Amino acid sequence: SSGINAEYGGMLEFWDVGSDTPTLMESGEHFMVTHLAWDPTGRYVCSSNSYGGHSVENGYFMWSFQGTKLYETSLEGFVQFQWRPRPPSLLTEAHLKEIKKNMKSYARDFEIKDKLSKSKASKELIEKRRRVYDEYMAYRKRKDQELKALRLQYEEVRSDSVEEEYVEEVVEFFIKEEVEAAENKE
Repeated sequence: SSGINAEYGGMLEFWDVGSDTPTLMESGEHFMVTHLAWDPTGRYVCSSNSYGGHSVENGYFMWSFQGTKLYETSLEGFVQFQWRPRPPSLLTEAHLKEIKKNMKSYARDFEIKDKLSKSKASKELIEKRRRVYDEYMAYRKRKDQELKALRLQYEEVRSDSVEEEYVEEVVEFFIKEEVEAAENKE
């Protein structure tokens, strides 16, 4: 719903009326809005303020059908916004009926193609990760071998230069001496 006159002040409300209970999805404001135009697909709506209605703040806002403001512009002297009409279909009525009849199989085919492209991308990503992991593990193995070689060199140098001798030494300390008289028990 919308308020195109001064009574509503340019408030726009976007309602979901596809169920038994209508639900307000979003609301927005386009001050001094004079016109609304839905695109032919029903996915977008344009609110505009034309020069014919007001001489200030002319321009338009683009909204999604859910009420999200997508674009906003001011244009001095703006007169009218119109959607380009949808071109006529190149398909015959028979072709359109056939497409509608086979829509489930088409959807299934597209889902399979989507899964294949996803799995291909996933497979490439997994292969790349595996390759990087293998490179890292090879690097780590080389560095571990270098570290072991350095440790062996260190042990050789240390054992050649320092010969440790162990001498056992016993130290006794005199702490206290007590003298007690022994009693004769006879």
